[in-house]
Amino acid sequence: MRFIINIFQLILVAFWCIFCAAFGVLVMLVTWNSKLTVYFIAVKVFSPVVLWLSGVKLKIEGRENINKDQPFIYVANHESQLDIPVVCLATELPLFFIAKKELRKIPIVGWYMIAVGHIFIDRSNKERAQASMIKAAEMIKGGKNVISFPEGTRNKDGKMNIFKRGSFVIAKRGNIGVVPIAIKGTREVLASGSFMFHPGKVGVKIGTPVYPNEHPDLGIDDFANLLRNQVIDLRNQLP
Repeated sequence: MRFIINIFQLILVAFWCIFCAAFGVLVMLVTWNSKLTVYFIAVKVFSPVVLWLSGVKLKIEGRENINKDQPFIYVANHESQLDIPVVCLATELPLFFIAKKELRKIPIVGWYMIAVGHIFIDRSNKERAQASMIKAAEMIKGGKNVISFPEGTRNKDGKMNIFKRGSFVIAKRGNIGVVPIAIKGTREVLASGSFMFHPGKVGVKIGTPVYPNEHPDLGIDDFANLLRNQVIDLRNQLP
């Protein structure tokens, strides 16, 4: 019986993803406003329904640390495909993702991501990766919030991977504040590589911004490790 319910959940989630992406392209064509489109689609339409269909009971801490008057780079640990709707709903911000280049090839979903201006990064090509980082910096200067999962891939054993440098290069060069976010419980609901949902509780804790000029003695790798440790500490505070 549980297997049948799970198949039904998968079909509904897949349908909702495709519908929201297609609707998002339409909204973008009508409004030509990427921030409004991302906020409406990701925060108000996509995320609440996906988490409800997945059986997620979300508890959010630290929302008072979000400053909507200036843009930041948000960094979070990555445990599940559900991390994206969780972060969107937790922050209630139009977040622009730094995503792997393969996602742009997905029909409809990739079109939506291209239309609104999410950033695709090719880590196998240093020049293209650097161009993506420059684009991200320009977006932030233009008032857009960027979200990154700097582990680069979903961790499968609960141990947080080393944070990759890209997001922190942007932060250091422009003295852009970095906000750590910890996620706990999404792996138990939908594990990496799995298509089986296990309804349960998910916790999110949002930390305070960290500015590079507050740590002038730290290089990029050490600054990335500082944020990684903050995410670990925040995660350990979640029940």
